[in-house]
Amino acid sequence: MKKKEKIWIGAIVAITIILIVVVSFIVMNNSKKEDEENEEENNMSYKLEDGTRLNVSDKLSEAKEFEGMEISDIQITEKDNLTVLLAKITNISNEKQGGYVINIKIIDEQGEEIKTVPFLVKELKPGETTQLNASATFNFVNAYDFVVSKKEW
Repeated sequence: MKKKEKIWIGAIVAITIILIVVVSFIVMNNSKKEDEENEEENNMSYKLEDGTRLNVSDKLSEAKEFEGMEISDIQITEKDNLTVLLAKITNISNEKQGGYVINIKIIDEQGEEIKTVPFLVKELKPGETTQLNASATFNFVNAYDFVVSKKEW
C-alpha cells in the first residue's frame, strides 16, 4: 500500500469512530430526557433503584372505613409489567365481619376509574387484621385514591 492510501484509510477509520461515539452520545441523552419527562409527567409514583415504581400518593395512603372494616397501609408497586397491590384490612366493629368480596376501585387524579380490583375478605373477628394482596399485568401504579365497596351480586 502506498503512504497516501494508508493515510486515507486511517482518516476514514478515525471519522467512523468519531461518528459512532457522537451518535451513541445523542441516543443516550435522548433516552435520559424521555425518562425524565415521563417521571415529571407522573407525580404519583417514584422509581426506585431496582426499577420498581412505588406509588407515593398521599390520598392513596389514607385509611378508608366501610361496614365496620378499615383498609389501611395500601401500597401499589409496579415492576416488569406486574403491578402489586398490598393493604391491611381490620375489623374495627364489635362483631364478626367479612366472608364476602369487596371491590377496591382505583381512581386517578381526575376522579376517573383506572381499575377495580376485587378481593375476597375472610371472616374477621373484632380487632382482627389480615392482608389483601393482588397482582395484575395491568399498570395502575399511578393511582391517586381508592374507593371501597362490598361487591353486589
